[in-house]
Amino acid sequence: MSHTSDPAGGTSGLPEANLDVPSEVGVMVGFPPLPENQVRAANAASPRFLRWSLLNASQIHNTVRVSRGLDPAAPLSHGNALDFDALAIPYQGESIPAGEFFRRTGTDALLVMHRGGIVFERYLGDMGRRTLHALNSATKSLVGTLVAMLATEGELDVQARASHYVPELASSALGSATLDQLLDMRANFRFGDAPHQAGKLQLEVHHALGTLPRPPGYAGPDGIHELMLSARPTTPHGSGPMRYDNGSTEALGWVLTRVTGRRIARLLGERFWEPIGAEMDGDFLLDTKKFEIAAFGLQACARDVARFGEMMRCDGSAAGRQVVPAAVVDDIRRGGDRAAFAASPSAVHRPGGSYRRQWWVNHDVWDSYQVSGQYGQRLWISPRAETVIVQLSTDPDASGSREPLRGAAYAAIAGALS
Repeated sequence: MSHTSDPAGGTSGLPEANLDVPSEVGVMVGFPPLPENQVRAANAASPRFLRWSLLNASQIHNTVRVSRGLDPAAPLSHGNALDFDALAIPYQGESIPAGEFFRRTGTDALLVMHRGGIVFERYLGDMGRRTLHALNSATKSLVGTLVAMLATEGELDVQARASHYVPELASSALGSATLDQLLDMRANFRFGDAPHQAGKLQLEVHHALGTLPRPPGYAGPDGIHELMLSARPTTPHGSGPMRYDNGSTEALGWVLTRVTGRRIARLLGERFWEPIGAEMDGDFLLDTKKFEIAAFGLQACARDVARFGEMMRCDGSAAGRQVVPAAVVDDIRRGGDRAAFAASPSAVHRPGGSYRRQWWVNHDVWDSYQVSGQYGQRLWISPRAETVIVQLSTDPDASGSREPLRGAAYAAIAGALS
């Protein structure tokens, strides 16, 4: 992987996206593929294989289905076409053309909806309309929305501690955090000996869950539940800056499963995929004990991500059905503690933002809010511009340095449509 100068970030030394099309360079082609072209768990995140891995997660890890149900998919209409190729993206004194934007951000798919109709849809490389793409941490927003929905329905109290619903967590630092603190990433704890650093892979989590190979002699937690129980206290919950951590979402996933008696994949199917009329079943990653990974487990096609986004844009309604209570959507849009966000590393590339219910809120002129996943997975929603943008990518930069470029592109699209 190259760590040379990157046009999107000056001389920041960011890793550039590998734009090779896996099928064209022999990755997993043939039976059997040549040894140097075979993807395994140990090399799946390497630069050569990352794009194939994000499009084929179920061939590397154990997964469970997120069912779309048996009804026909909800049709998607088309609006007046957006000529994205002719759109110049103003960014850091440059005018970035579409092709350059795709290259810099390692785009696999870009889909734009305006006033409920598709106005732009493009798939690159091996990505296609029916391809399930890993959403990674974008999953968090769907899990957070589920928790907020159950709270509105009276099934949960967000001011209660996690240990109230999962007594096993009483011995863990996570157990003393309220659901409200977990939802807004205001819980303070650590796994292992060092706190999680923003912009870096949380290796303790990946090793415990089995999504990355464990080092020789590994003797740490095995699976989500053991990992949650191993959380150690640091500073008081709710104090200091916002602290983005996979553990908060995993604790929420455990609460959801305990309170509803349903697994996360089933909840997503019943509460989201079926009512929005998804056209493809989703997949959901499992840990070593075959439990769903709430923090980054979902894979879905671009059109179904867009359906979910359009439902949220329409105050939680899809096809005349209230899928998410409007009060939940309003609460997310208002955003979270902006001072806590400003004090966090996340504010470096998202100035003026906040974090609410596992969603990123931009507080910009477009009133936009979004979901975000590692390697460039984005769902950007602007009620003011009546626009929903889905971008699925293979961008190896974990620092967030290319986030301003993505934001500039989304704003340029919203401006052109408005």
